[in-house]
Amino acid sequence: MNLVARLAVVGLVALVLVVAIASLGGQTSTGASSGVAAIVLEDFHFTPNRLDAKVGVPLSVRLTNQGTEQHDLNFPSLHMPGLEGVESILAPGETTTITLEFDQPGTHTFICSLPGHAAAGMTGAVFVSQ
Repeated sequence: MNLVARLAVVGLVALVLVVAIASLGGQTSTGASSGVAAIVLEDFHFTPNRLDAKVGVPLSVRLTNQGTEQHDLNFPSLHMPGLEGVESILAPGETTTITLEFDQPGTHTFICSLPGHAAAGMTGAVFVSQ
């Protein structure tokens, strides 16, 4: 893939993330009060696509792939200082639990990093408060 094509893909993913975060206002969120959340991965969305968390409080997230394809939940390291490499790839029907702990407040995006999935709308965010 040449440089122009790579930049186009990066730009498209960034645009999708901005649109997805802007649309999160109406989504149900889970996590901050209990420290436990669940996300269903399907073709091509996360349900819910918004989680709430608190700085320094571990958040246990149960991931279940109910889609027909392999999916992952990936926090791009550019957006997640201190959480580089947090990713979980699941085959259809597979379930796993990951634990996240955020050291800074803010909005931290996650995506399915498999080719074309984020561009198709498979994005979300964790909103972290103090």
